Amino acid sequence: MTPQKLNKEAFPQSAVIEIDIGYARALAAKVSYVGGPGWELYIPTEMGAHVYDTLFEAGADLGLRDGGYYTIDALRIEAGRRAFGLELGPDENPFEAGLEFAVKLNKPAEFVGQAALGKIAPERLAKRLVIFTLDDQQAFAWGGEPIVLNGKAVGELTSAAYSAVLQRMVVMGYVRSAEPLTLEEVLCGEYHINIAGKLFTATAQARPPYPAMIRAELEHQELKLRS
Repeated sequence: MTPQKLNKEAFPQSAVIEIDIGYARALAAKVSYVGGPGWELYIPTEMGAHVYDTLFEAGADLGLRDGGYYTIDALRIEAGRRAFGLELGPDENPFEAGLEFAVKLNKPAEFVGQAALGKIAPERLAKRLVIFTLDDQQAFAWGGEPIVLNGKAVGELTSAAYSAVLQRMVVMGYVRSAEPLTLEEVLCGEYHINIAGKLFTATAQARPPYPAMIRAELEHQELKLRS
């Protein structure tokens, strides 16, 4: 499919390299919006059909299939990937969004917002993005539903999707508090999601379901099939 090497040594994570796919020249970025290993391909418009056919011909024996919007979005949410306009916007800072790992305050060159971020204590925040799984497998959220903590509305969902592996909803939303709290303090509360006026219990997760919870569930299902 391509003469370029795609292994980790030749193509490390987050690298952007030009590669050939069939007769097309593509800009490949080693990033994945859906959590698993993969690439984003930037190709000339006129070569789109050719690249599509080349990829599907190469992946035929691997079961390669098209993925629709809801599939991509569900995988994104399982992996805890934030989306602009939903989890990310002008009203959130990187610490609130759980992206402190991507912030380097001691860069030699100043950047926009550096001074403001330097005044924030990321360990204790009054607003924090939290990922939940809904305990009731029949509950279905779309996003925008209120997050209820100990009987009080503290935020609303920004994203929601059904996880086919976990067989339940995985949702994200910002939890707000009157006083700055640690992540541990935020996670230990009793949460519900208000869906159409009915409260459904939700479990706050310290990390996204993918890959740990997904891998554990797949292994459990495999053991059930073997038995």
